[in-house]
Amino acid sequence: MKGGRLQLERKHEDYFTKKIFRKQFVPAIISACGLAFGDMMDGIVVGQRMGVTGLAAISLALPSFMVMNVLMHGLGLGGAIRFSGLMAKGKKEEGIRGFQGILSAALIISALLSIGANLFMTPLLALLGTTEADGALFAVSRTYLQIILSGMPLFFTAYVMNYFLRNDDSEKLAGFGFTVGNLSDIVLNVVFVLLLDGGAAGAAWATLAGQLISICVYLPGFSGKTHSLRLLPFCPDSKGSLSCFKAGFASSSQYLFSMVFLLCANRVLLRSMGSVGVAVFDVVQNVSFLIIYLYDGAVKAAQPLLSTYCGEHNRPGRRCTMRLALSRGLTAGGMVALVTACFPQSICLVFGITDSKALRTGAYALRVYCVSALLAGVCILLEGCYQACGEEKKAYLITILRGAAVLLPVTLLFSAWGGRFFWWLYPVTEVLTLLIFAGYCRYTAGRQEESEEGRVYTATIHNKYEELSSLLSEIESFCKRWEAAAKQIYFVTMTVEELCAAIMQNGFGETDGYIQITLVAEAGGAFSLHIRDNAVSFNPFSLYTSRLGGDEKVNPDALGILVIREKAEEFFYRRYQGFNTLVVRI
Repeated sequence: MKGGRLQLERKHEDYFTKKIFRKQFVPAIISACGLAFGDMMDGIVVGQRMGVTGLAAISLALPSFMVMNVLMHGLGLGGAIRFSGLMAKGKKEEGIRGFQGILSAALIISALLSIGANLFMTPLLALLGTTEADGALFAVSRTYLQIILSGMPLFFTAYVMNYFLRNDDSEKLAGFGFTVGNLSDIVLNVVFVLLLDGGAAGAAWATLAGQLISICVYLPGFSGKTHSLRLLPFCPDSKGSLSCFKAGFASSSQYLFSMVFLLCANRVLLRSMGSVGVAVFDVVQNVSFLIIYLYDGAVKAAQPLLSTYCGEHNRPGRRCTMRLALSRGLTAGGMVALVTACFPQSICLVFGITDSKALRTGAYALRVYCVSALLAGVCILLEGCYQACGEEKKAYLITILRGAAVLLPVTLLFSAWGGRFFWWLYPVTEVLTLLIFAGYCRYTAGRQEESEEGRVYTATIHNKYEELSSLLSEIESFCKRWEAAAKQIYFVTMTVEELCAAIMQNGFGETDGYIQITLVAEAGGAFSLHIRDNAVSFNPFSLYTSRLGGDEKVNPDALGILVIREKAEEFFYRRYQGFNTLVVRI
């Protein structure tokens, strides 16, 4: 019987993971495309209207966006990971206060940076690579940056809200808001720049308007019975904001390294190839945004699931999620890279590059970049997955390798060679990063996983009572292995039996159902039970008792649940990603 049940578990262990990931993936990819086209639209419309000078100005502004990305992604991602972990443990109120604390920190930091940047705009532009002696390039860059940096709080608010909504079972709203905002950015770019001839200022105002529209779409996700997150009452807990940023910094630090790379590349290309080189570099960067955002979309789809599974200690689910993120993400990014490699000159024309020599340079640069696209995808997807799993060392290693330790020396080396050699820094950086990371993983393999896996029991069963009987026998053996007292063993098995039986009887009806059970032997001697099922919305703890007159009348089906509620240290239910999830600490 045991062998048969284990075979069943292997057959159905990914039932929940694949369905949840699919629900997250489509909205995330749509959002990624919307974000990419929104970012690309500035370059497209400004390039079409202002040519190489406009493209060069947009490229010079990119390091400023990287600074914003470091902070808003660090706060948003780190806070969202913490929120998912708290919700998986049933600590809803603490999670809400943490969200409000992160949002407060984001608003304060962005406002201070916005004021400082506008006070020191001329030195900032000099740092970016342009001075008043550059004439039109300086003027266009100044106009664009002043507007963008003044609206910095809008960026921070929109991104933090999006991260948290994705972790609160509101990925559709997050994806919809992101897409609507970026589509608005695209439409307004056409109106302000092409129709009204607003130039760089029009492109900047369109970008800010898109962020404001996204925020307005997100607001319903912070009220109502189906959402956990709340803006009011506003009781922020900022104590964990720094630790959240540290957790998210392993991923967001890539933008800090990107800033250094962009500063170096812009200066090198201005010196060696003039505005044409910087304009071609901007086209390559815009194409890379689309491909990288698709990879980031796959990571965003996987992150809530990975963070939840980490809270549940569900290692098989984590492995399945990582495989799905890699396969789906690489497929999406690879398709864009293939199209780019086939039609590079057409892409350059879209961005307003028409000179024959510049077209040849742009086509060569794009094809070389496409060589690195899949390798970059592996790095980005692994880094994001490790970050979501709380393995910051691995995530940070990938980030620092491809963002600084490998990228910057390779950039300096290929810059010295100049010409066509410069563009080969992309594939060389990705290859060296993967080789070094693979060596690190081989050196550190298997040091912690074995001890953690031994403390976790995971199984998936049908809604059949005979499978439940076999499950209880294995759970009893698992508890004995960790030297649980007889009374505790009895209560653990009773809890599993009563909850699963209640779900089978009241939740499934005639449908074919699955129940996933994860039992964790904690270091302090307690057991943490996580149950997920695909039944209709049903909370076993909603079974109640009532008193009539002087006699106590008890619903027989609720008697066991009543005992669990009284004896368990903690219990928590929520409907997440279309499935019921229960957490009971025994």
